[in-house]
Amino acid sequence: MITDETTQAWLAQEFDALVDFARRSRCEHGFSTLDANGEADRATGLQLWINCRMTHVFCLATLAGDESARAYAQHGIDCLRHHFYDSQHGGFFTTLRYDTNEPLGDDGERKAAYAHAFVLLAASSGIQAGLTGARELYDLALTAHETYFWEPEYGLARESWNRDFTETEDYRGANANMHTLEASLAAWDATSDVRWLEKSASILSFVLGEAEKIGWRIPEHFDSSWQLLPDFNRDQPADPFRPFGLTPGHGIEWARLALHFWAAINRLAGDIAPELQEFVERLPQAAYSLFTTALADGWDADDAPGIVYTTDFDGKPVVHERMHWTVCEGLGAAAAFATYAEHAGDSDLRADMQLWFDTFLDYAKEYLIESPGRWIHELDRTNTPSGITWPGKPDVYHAAQCVLMPELGLTPCFAGALSEANQN
Repeated sequence: MITDETTQAWLAQEFDALVDFARRSRCEHGFSTLDANGEADRATGLQLWINCRMTHVFCLATLAGDESARAYAQHGIDCLRHHFYDSQHGGFFTTLRYDTNEPLGDDGERKAAYAHAFVLLAASSGIQAGLTGARELYDLALTAHETYFWEPEYGLARESWNRDFTETEDYRGANANMHTLEASLAAWDATSDVRWLEKSASILSFVLGEAEKIGWRIPEHFDSSWQLLPDFNRDQPADPFRPFGLTPGHGIEWARLALHFWAAINRLAGDIAPELQEFVERLPQAAYSLFTTALADGWDADDAPGIVYTTDFDGKPVVHERMHWTVCEGLGAAAAFATYAEHAGDSDLRADMQLWFDTFLDYAKEYLIESPGRWIHELDRTNTPSGITWPGKPDVYHAAQCVLMPELGLTPCFAGALSEANQN
């Protein structure tokens, strides 16, 4: 994406500030969740997905040239291997106690596909950054994924297990598969193992097909045979991971990931199967349909700027809170589309995406960013700080990626793009 010098400087400074803010989360056994003041939220324990995201961000900072971030990234890789990994049963604990490396409660012992996807992402970024033990972490994540989470009969990832992998739940979710897609692209870029592209294609093909059936909105909740559950969690509409209805921000995020997959396939040398070629050729338009539908449903949906958290299946708002990550994904997707438009020579699309990028950036600066590196994670429908679903400032993953995206080429993943930039 082509940006002016002022914007380039702001994006670079904000990334550095986000990384500096993230340093506050380091503790003995990993990285803590941060509260609204940027202090450790000890009561929530050390959460696997947060630790993986922080490790990933410190890997990106290292690849971007910040050598001071390397020790933090290495700390993350080490803690994931030695504290979060369950040496008895395999897989990784969901939550550890803040002061020890023991699981926190029954939920802490569970093994979840969502969090395991982030282990794969962190390991893959660690490989790109040349970190000690990253390949070993990748191997542990790969074993858990192949043995317990990937269901080849569906070509999708199941949701979760108990600690010893003897009991699984009937629920299946698009959210866990979205991040499995993200991690699969990163794993392919780091290892050149083609199985990850095959998994990516399978996940994307299913979810986009289901989205097209309901007007290019992302369906979220399914049973164990992947039949849609339209009323799931109707009584818990603001659940942080499984809210009732549809999540416009996920439509935006899936759109960006579809473009990353498009970039991955177009990087391959030689011929690809005709059916995959046809699918890939349709991806940019499918991604655009997801993006525009999500914004039609979610942006300014209640006469105030921002993207509402959830809607019903007709696109009407259900939960009006605004999550910071939705705007971050808007920034990232708009930048990705602008870069694609430059590649395709589509000046109208590029201009449209530049306008959306500027709109999202103006919103972030006015409502979300308290000071450099400190992004409010949730606002209410009047754009006042809230905390119903996401109290505090848990991590910097979405914000860090969105300020990197405009200056990177359209590639399979962020770590690979930074590694490629270092080589050029």
